[in-house]
Parts: sequence; structure tokens; C-alpha cells
Amino acid sequence: MKKTLTLALLALMALTAHAQNGDEAKRVLRLSREKCQSILQGHYVLEHRYKTMMNRDTTIIRYTCDFKKLPTDTLFNKAFNMFTEFPGHEEWNHHTLYTGNELVTYDDTVGNIKSCVLWADKIKRIRHNFTFYEALTNKNCYPIPDEELMADSAYTFNLTETQSCYKVDYIKTEPEPAGPGMQCIRYEVEMWLDKNSHLPVQYTIAYDLVEGQDTMCQYDLFKLLDFDAEIDETLLTMKSIPASVTLSDYVADKAPEPLAEGTMAPEWSLPNLTGDTVRLSDLRGRVVLLDFFYKSCAPCCAALPFLQSLHEKYKDKGFVMIGIDPFDDSVKDEMANFLSKRGITYTTLYSDRELPKTYHVVAYPTLFFIDRDGKIAKVQQGYHKTFEESIEEQLQKMLQSN
Repeated sequence: MKKTLTLALLALMALTAHAQNGDEAKRVLRLSREKCQSILQGHYVLEHRYKTMMNRDTTIIRYTCDFKKLPTDTLFNKAFNMFTEFPGHEEWNHHTLYTGNELVTYDDTVGNIKSCVLWADKIKRIRHNFTFYEALTNKNCYPIPDEELMADSAYTFNLTETQSCYKVDYIKTEPEPAGPGMQCIRYEVEMWLDKNSHLPVQYTIAYDLVEGQDTMCQYDLFKLLDFDAEIDETLLTMKSIPASVTLSDYVADKAPEPLAEGTMAPEWSLPNLTGDTVRLSDLRGRVVLLDFFYKSCAPCCAALPFLQSLHEKYKDKGFVMIGIDPFDDSVKDEMANFLSKRGITYTTLYSDRELPKTYHVVAYPTLFFIDRDGKIAKVQQGYHKTFEESIEEQLQKMLQSN
């Protein structure tokens, strides 16, 4: 009896200590959040290391940014001047300036101007491509949690200390949807906060996701290499762009018209996973469904199980399912493993990036229904579960025709 009471007391003490540690972690996070929200402008240098869920290698990019928060701005909520560096690929380096009135991208010689009045919708669609040190520049201080998240029992919080920093991590392990056909089974954030200033000097964000039989990890590390709250505000104006740069107003690319129904599908000759060549002309006499896809495209991956089901259902009825990937390397990107984990047994082929242009592909996935004579019967851009019934109906109609 005494031993049982002792164990219960030890367990209670451990739970109490854990709760106190979690409360202290939240207290430190509140101080850091308050600090970040008090910063209205600044200059920083950021190192971003990341590994996307579909890749094994880590990419490193460096950003040098001056910013000033614009509380009423609906596009970026800040003016900024950013230089983006790609170590080892200096030809990709570029500048971005957002004044609140225009978004300008340029290199050492040329650039284009997107007016916020004319191109607000376009800017909204591309703003997710810009990487910032969000804790400082985002109005919500992401990924520093707010009170609602800190009150969520699905998250656990922990605090440890180094000589100069508090290290706070919070983690969620309850599975939840993370996109079409995906489940997030772990979400974890680690933050290093300066003990004196409470400024976040580094944070990491990691996800573990499951898609079919494949478990993937995505990882980001953001490290603040330098920060100064003082800036030269002329850097946030058009005057900051060197006179040697030739600027022009942005002109949207005109998307090509889809290939017309009833025209011959452009011929191709492409290798499969084993290196054998498949030619479109060799498939004449059968109904063909071409799927232009790539493995880091979420809608493309969401469509794969449905396309596999069509292959299994109709492969002996004069139907050929073909996937064409113009982005991934079949060996380097381990496509055999990627497809195997998703149960894909239909033929996948690997092209250069010119073939999608020939087929006027502007979105992924794009499906081409090709009849027995080699003519395009229908073009379907994008994928959603609601498309499946009409896709199968189109396929059945073509298989039933002579």
C-alpha cells in the first residue's frame, strides 16, 4: 500500500512539474510575441534551409530584407525591399520591392512593375512564393502561437534553456487532413528566443505527412543572422532601384488555347521507368488517357488513385492509361519508389519540358482523352473528386464508340 501511494505521489509530482514547465514555455512565448508585435520596421538577414516532402536534399537560400509594417495593407501588410540569394546559382539572384503601390521584381539589368491597382489579384496569387522571417514581419507573428493555440489541448509545450536562449518546442501529434489525400501525423515547432531581448533568433517547423503508403517529412529552418530596428526608408521607394535597371510594366502571359478537339494529338516517343521507349503512334486503335503530372504537385498526387482505378477497370477493354512527367528524373527522384508506394501500375513516361508546351499544358494535372484514331477528344485541366464521374463517363463513351 505504501509503495502504491509513493508511486502515485511521484506520478502526480511529474505531472505537476510538466504542467509548470508548459506554463513557463507559454509565458516566454507571450513575451516574444509581444516583442515581435512591438517591432514596426527593421533590417534583417535570414538563412532559410528547407527540405520539401518530395525531396531528400536540403536547399539553402539567403534573404536580406528591409521592411516597414503597413497595418492597412491588404496584400503583404508591409512594405519591403528584399534581395534573394541562391548560393551556387548566382544567376537566380534577384531583388523584390513592394512599396504598397507596386510590386517590382528585377535583377542587375531588367525588371517589371506590377501595379497594385491593376494586378492585385495576380499579386495575391503569387504572394505565398515570398519568404519572410514571419515572426517579425507577419501581423500574427507566425509561428509564435497565439492564445487560442496555446489553449488547445492537442498541443504540448516544453521549455529548456541554454546560456543565451530559451528553447521552446510545441508539438501536435493528432492526425488531421493536410491536403487532398494527405494526413498530417506530426506538426512540431522549435523556437530559440534570446533571453535578454526575447527576440526569436531561430525557429524550425517540421511536418510528417502520410499519402497512401508513403510517409514524408517536410522541414524548414529559419535563422536570423542579423537584425537592426533602424532602416533607411528610401530603400522602400522606387528610388532604391539602380538607374542601370531597365523597368517595364508587367504584361501577363497569354495562356495558349487548349488543343482543339478533333485534331491529331502531337506525336511523342518517350522512355518509361525501365528505359524502354513508348510511342504514341504505337497505341493507335486504343483509347488513351494522358495525364501530365509531377510528384510534388498535390492535385496530381490526389488524382493518382482514381487514375489507377480506371487502369484496373478498363485495361482489358481497349484502354491505355499513360502518365507523363516533364519535371522529375526517373532515377534521381526515385520515381519507381514513389509510384510503388501509391500502388501505381500503369505506364509512366518521362519527357523534357518542351512536350507540355507542345500540348499547351498550363496547369497540372491536365488530362488528354485520345481516341482510337489518335485524335484529341477532350481536354480536362485540374483535378477534384467531383470531376471523377464525368471523366469516367467520357472514357466509357469513347470505349463504346467504334
